[in-house]
Amino acid sequence: MAKQREKVEFRYYEIGEDEPVLALLGEGWIREYGKEIKYLHFHNLMEIGYCHWGTGEVILGQEHICFSPGTILLVPPRLPHTTNSEKGTKSYWEWMYIDLEKVVSELNRYDPMFQKKLLKRIQRVGFLLPGEENPGLTRLILGVMEEARQKKPYYKDCISGLLRACLAEFLRLSDDEERIMRNKTHRAVISGALDYVADHYAHEIKICQLAEASSMSESHFRRVFEESMDMKPVDYINLIRIQCACELLKKTEKSMEEVAVASGFSSISSFNRNFKKILNISPYQWKRSAENYESKLLYCRISAQKGW
Repeated sequence: MAKQREKVEFRYYEIGEDEPVLALLGEGWIREYGKEIKYLHFHNLMEIGYCHWGTGEVILGQEHICFSPGTILLVPPRLPHTTNSEKGTKSYWEWMYIDLEKVVSELNRYDPMFQKKLLKRIQRVGFLLPGEENPGLTRLILGVMEEARQKKPYYKDCISGLLRACLAEFLRLSDDEERIMRNKTHRAVISGALDYVADHYAHEIKICQLAEASSMSESHFRRVFEESMDMKPVDYINLIRIQCACELLKKTEKSMEEVAVASGFSSISSFNRNFKKILNISPYQWKRSAENYESKLLYCRISAQKGW
């Protein structure tokens, strides 16, 4: 009998023009999380969540961690995860999404290597943290959410300042992993491969190169990668390339052929085929679709066949 395919959903968010964050706030986010949803998902942006009330579990990669009121969730881009309320109950979470690259770039505009090192440290793992043990970070996150909710004069400047303070807290978490090691995901095991893809997606990438970046044999790397990410390495590479293509389609006037090359595809046919496979729409249709410019969600599914 064929093995059951596992699905991972890519949720694409766009922050509004001139807005510092995308905030999903209010009672509309009171729900039974995970009801009838049996698969993980991941984002193109960093996700920050705060649980006001409710209990359940968060799955970060292969980690299952319980949440309760006051819990903080930090999920870097491209880390598979999901939130599940206790069966038959609802939870109240509020969410915000930030473009880490943009925030970090504003810290030191003239030192790209410094920016790159900060991003790698912050994006290496995800965390589920008790708010009472992290009061400083809790105040900052709730402060950003309240500014986004109220939108008082100068709220954008206030949010930008709070996000910079959040970066310092994120770096402290990265430096103090022993204190929160039970909340650390297995993503760190393959972080070298993830960094390699982020740096070289525009060029040909061989699986043996990813295995070497993670200090593993190729066969062991394939197994660990699929266990950690719920997809094959080649699917992950194509996902990152398509994510890059989406950014280029939105923010530049490059032709489809130029976008395909800049995103790492060897031909326009390969680009079109993978784009439609991941987003279920052609790149031409995606670029023309107005909904992609209104901070709405796009969905795709990546299938990982265990043992391939």
